[in-house]
Amino acid sequence: MAGLQFYSGGRLHTFRGSTLGALERRRASSTRMGPMAAAAAASVPAIVDSFNAQSKRMESRFQSLHESELRLMPTRTEADTGLVTAMVPTETVILEEVARTELAWLKSEFGMEVVAEGREGKVLLRAPESGEAAIETAFEAARACFERGNVAAAHPNFLRLMRRPQASSAGTETPWHLDNPGNPGVFGADVHALAAWTITKGDSSIRVAILDEGVDTEHSRLKPAVVAEKDFVDGNDHARPDGDDAHGTACAGIVCSRDSKVSGLAPNVSLVAARIAKGDGNGFWIFDDFETADAIDWCWEDAGADVLSNSWGGGPEVDAITRAFERARTQGRDGKGAVVVVAAGNSESPVFYPGTLSGVLTVGASNQWDERKTKTSQDGEGWWGSNHGSSLDLVAPGVRIATTDIRGSHGYSSTMFTDTFNGTSSATPMVAACAALILSIRPDLTEGEVRDVITSTADPLAPSGKRNNFVGHGRLNCYAALRAARRR
Repeated sequence: MAGLQFYSGGRLHTFRGSTLGALERRRASSTRMGPMAAAAAASVPAIVDSFNAQSKRMESRFQSLHESELRLMPTRTEADTGLVTAMVPTETVILEEVARTELAWLKSEFGMEVVAEGREGKVLLRAPESGEAAIETAFEAARACFERGNVAAAHPNFLRLMRRPQASSAGTETPWHLDNPGNPGVFGADVHALAAWTITKGDSSIRVAILDEGVDTEHSRLKPAVVAEKDFVDGNDHARPDGDDAHGTACAGIVCSRDSKVSGLAPNVSLVAARIAKGDGNGFWIFDDFETADAIDWCWEDAGADVLSNSWGGGPEVDAITRAFERARTQGRDGKGAVVVVAAGNSESPVFYPGTLSGVLTVGASNQWDERKTKTSQDGEGWWGSNHGSSLDLVAPGVRIATTDIRGSHGYSSTMFTDTFNGTSSATPMVAACAALILSIRPDLTEGEVRDVITSTADPLAPSGKRNNFVGHGRLNCYAALRAARRR
């Protein structure tokens, strides 16, 4: 099944992947493989376990789930962690703005049947066959439909496997990201929260959406902030996570924890929780592009989110997700635009999609010494570094962050709080919280104006004092951003 192609951004892309069965056979026979293929092959047993664990969720994406026929395209690997991100094509296709006549044509020509309808004209269709034949049909149908020119988007629906960030090895006693006393680190290497709070701690009319693996919305320090929640993974009537999926709860706490000792940066704003991923028990998340795009639209359209915080990324660009973010930025907040904040990624490599999109705030990580977080920075966490590139806007604290944890014994700690959360995952909700504070005092600003306020007031970290591809415009300064917003 060579040469599978699909359209994204108006360009034709080639899917280069192998079946899990083929990868496993090559690994077992000691066939020489490139580093990406080798990392994928080594991950085959864990990937099979992942799909078995979430087989119920996969029922509408595959007629029958044949493990050996699942196709995998690695998009990022690391020498120390192996497979980081990979794409798995399903037997389904995402269309946008499609007429009934076009659906009839797809059924007549390819046997495609509608299996789900989403917001903003999204439709999910499935091929009539199963296994490799169905995947091939899905690619052919999507390509033919796009080339006919009667739809806004048409591409295969992918599952994304993304490695979950690893927590810090040890924490600190104080929430240094809010107020850094300089032990360890440099005094004042923080977001200047105490000064910002002399202006505002946020307004409950402003809503921040956390799109993640779920949020423990019954957590006592988060529950008072929750105004909307939806599960796009398992269809529950809440957005709470399963098992040890603590990542989203930690992100939410950075925004709006209402604890006196472990406070969010914007503790008085409201929280929207959208569950778009689920841990597999083997260190990976599984995202579904159709679910993710629909969750983005739900956040700005149905839940009224003013800010969307996205501590995830990886894999190639697809139109359904890109267009959903663009709608949020242009149609959210009654046309003023919702602010979209995205993590740069933790591989010390080029910024991951969707952080590559224009118009979003792409966030990297800094440490207690006001350094860009790298594998050799002073914090000693040699297993990760902040991603870089021309789309990076700024950095924010991302090492050993104190925040909320899921209740019970399966989180980052055995308590309701953790001080080991890290990564660009933790830096991103800080910037989202700052955007929410700005909107709390200036709800009239457009999303572009909010982005400009945040980037123009960042504390420069580059030796030149100017923006560069490693720290963006510098480290988030929430107090300076609020002062600038008030003067606009």
